[in-house]
Amino acid sequence: MRHHLAEFYYIERLREDLPRWVERGWIRPEDAEAALADAKAARLRRIALPNLLALFGTILVAVGAFLFIAANWQGMGRLAKLAVLFGSLWGTHAAAWAALRAGMGRFAEALLLFGVLLFGVGIMLVGQIYHLPADPPAGVLMWALGAILAAWAWPSEWAACAALALVTVWFSLAAPDSPLPVFLPFIPVWAALLPPILRMRWIIGYHAALASLAWFILVTLASLFSTADAAEGDVLRLGSAISAALLAVGGVLSGRPLTAEFGTPLERLALMGLVVGASLLALPALQTDLSAIGEPAWAGLALPPLLVAAAGAAVVWRRDGGLLAGGAAALAAILLADALVPPESHGISLILLNLVLVGALIGMIAEGYRREDRFTVNLGFLAFALTLLRLYFDTFWLLLDRALFFIFGGLLVMALGWLFERKRRLLVGGGGSKRSAAA
Repeated sequence: MRHHLAEFYYIERLREDLPRWVERGWIRPEDAEAALADAKAARLRRIALPNLLALFGTILVAVGAFLFIAANWQGMGRLAKLAVLFGSLWGTHAAAWAALRAGMGRFAEALLLFGVLLFGVGIMLVGQIYHLPADPPAGVLMWALGAILAAWAWPSEWAACAALALVTVWFSLAAPDSPLPVFLPFIPVWAALLPPILRMRWIIGYHAALASLAWFILVTLASLFSTADAAEGDVLRLGSAISAALLAVGGVLSGRPLTAEFGTPLERLALMGLVVGASLLALPALQTDLSAIGEPAWAGLALPPLLVAAAGAAVVWRRDGGLLAGGAAALAAILLADALVPPESHGISLILLNLVLVGALIGMIAEGYRREDRFTVNLGFLAFALTLLRLYFDTFWLLLDRALFFIFGGLLVMALGWLFERKRRLLVGGGGSKRSAAA
């Protein structure tokens, strides 16, 4: 158990969850303090200088090798070219194996990343040698599959991160020309990297996987609704519902020691998506522009993720009384209900939607304080401040004299800055006093 908790990325969240896990018998009391110390040490090891030097050295060697091959390529025969390519590739993997045997794990990772880069160069150069027709998506997919194989075989977190980047590039190249409204081949290729990431508990690789998934969702939403002539509001409502569902799934995962480190990043990514989607839907431009008003039929697409969000919120509520997932599901439901409002009532709907948004942000800040989650508190305050400033500009720009407008606006910004600093000190001081009392 201590080995898994030592890789926990969010120490503040771990400090909050440990007492509850001890109370429920999921971890022994004598291991709790040692687990927190291990987590701090693991966090420091991630930014160690040898890791940065190994990565920087890999980049320099790769650039030098590519320049050498490019300078001598034309004067080499076909067999000599293939011998250089395969010899470099296998020699790199042999050096990585030797580094692993010598206990130099991070240098082995750097060599494996170099091997992934060489494999991609080999694909391009073999295509040039044999004059194969250009097919960038197929070439990137082959490169990504080789990186996935390297991530599985060794295993290697850096190879997994490179593979995720390549899978994302492949999707970006192939999706626009695909007849499928949703590019489903991305899912199995992306999911092929989840087993080693979860089994080896690669936090950096997990963040890369979440970033790749977020890009897939964004591009899919944009392409799906552009081909179906849907409104901007439809895209934002469906995206908000998906964010609420992912937030609930992250909340469920965060409740167990073995999955908590994977739940927290998912929660935070989904929370940002929901805040952005709800804030954009509350803009007056989307309510006054009839071309941006969604059709009620499109709201049905958001019902499945909304049901997932509600089910996950119920699980989280029964476990520890957390309101974040439940509030996200409720906010997504309100955004969907707004699609059913007749066009002649959109003025009242806009006012109510902004009131709901402000209330949701206040509740988000309160829940962040309850959980001692600085990310949630900071995101809530940032969104709250931007929303107040936007409402101020929308409301008073035409009503006040320009001098009074800027005077009151400056006072509002100063008040928000004072509030941010005061709440930040309360959060830091409250967390510090609790930790001192616990010690």
